[in-house]
Amino acid sequence: MSGTLSFRKNAARLSMLPEKGTENLKKPDWFLIGACWLLTQLLSLYYLGINAGEESIKYIDLADKWIRGGGHYGWYNLFYSGYTAIHVLLRTAGFPAKSMYIIQLLLSAAATYYFIRILCLYSRSRKAILIAGILYSTCFIIQQWVSALFTDSAFSSLLIIALYFLLTQEKSKGNRIIFWALLILLPTFRPVGFLFILLACCYWIFISVRKNMGKLIFCSVYLLLIGFVIDRSLTQSPAYFYPFHNIQANVICGYPGNLLQYRKVPYQEGMSIFSYLLENPGMTIRLFFNRFFKIFSMTRDYFSTKHNLLLVATTGVYYILAFIGALRIIFRKQKEKYFLLAGLLLFSIPSVIFCVDWSGRFSLPVLCFVLLLSGIGLDGIFKIKQDSKRII
Repeated sequence: MSGTLSFRKNAARLSMLPEKGTENLKKPDWFLIGACWLLTQLLSLYYLGINAGEESIKYIDLADKWIRGGGHYGWYNLFYSGYTAIHVLLRTAGFPAKSMYIIQLLLSAAATYYFIRILCLYSRSRKAILIAGILYSTCFIIQQWVSALFTDSAFSSLLIIALYFLLTQEKSKGNRIIFWALLILLPTFRPVGFLFILLACCYWIFISVRKNMGKLIFCSVYLLLIGFVIDRSLTQSPAYFYPFHNIQANVICGYPGNLLQYRKVPYQEGMSIFSYLLENPGMTIRLFFNRFFKIFSMTRDYFSTKHNLLLVATTGVYYILAFIGALRIIFRKQKEKYFLLAGLLLFSIPSVIFCVDWSGRFSLPVLCFVLLLSGIGLDGIFKIKQDSKRII
């Protein structure tokens, strides 16, 4: 009982404490991380350019319709209205559609800054924070999408920023305003934005249900509202939920796999997807497991061998460090950090249920949590090294 009370007191004070690693980071450290981020952005822009085609056309066209005041708007458009609204503001101000890249670049820079600030809350090791900051700023899997005018980069950047203000909302009134604004707005950048609300609830539950009851009630009401919008979206536009990938047991969206060989009961007209998956447990288990694996592996059959080897080499470093960080959190029972593990699992769910993206962009939110766990893993490694020196 006393241990529980002690944890709650410590957790309640967490956001009021000065950031542990801030005083350890020197100006050259910030400069180095910033230089790494800038170099990564320049390389991405040089080799990939600004992608204003493919999926981005949907948001650009929707912004044009808003400006003209015509066209049909579906309920599902609400889940992209925040991102589209920025397009509208830019176009109204006379800027071209590609100017959205500047906004995403600024959000990416802010996310890099707040990523480091999050680690500063948990680490006293200057080296750990510095290396983790470099890993995030040079993570090409994340940074390459800054120059693509899709919603993924903006959403992932806002997710990192929202995580920081979730942890520090008690520091000031300004932090609380920013946090609640982000919590409300995130579902308007991508449909999976509601998962951040669930994550915030997990964080508050780990700290104290009684203390955060009002926040939990507000979030429950907001989730019900989002559920209503989802229901209206499916009723108005049944194609919004595309079941073909589950019917064909595709691990990657639109890419044929070989899991239909484990199907016992074929899909029939009028059969629900839930019943279909339930009737084929062998196929379903393999399908969901393979999707979960592909969220993290990033490799694809249609990538070159060199490309896949590079992905394995870079992500291997992230995952080893993240695994160390996760073990440290679990074995040390650091309940105030459990939300990082919860976030990793929560943002994996959509790809497991629906399908994994061709190029891995649906994995961006998951990778953000992986890199945060990597920072905690690095902190543990340097702490062990420091303790061993003291013993010697």
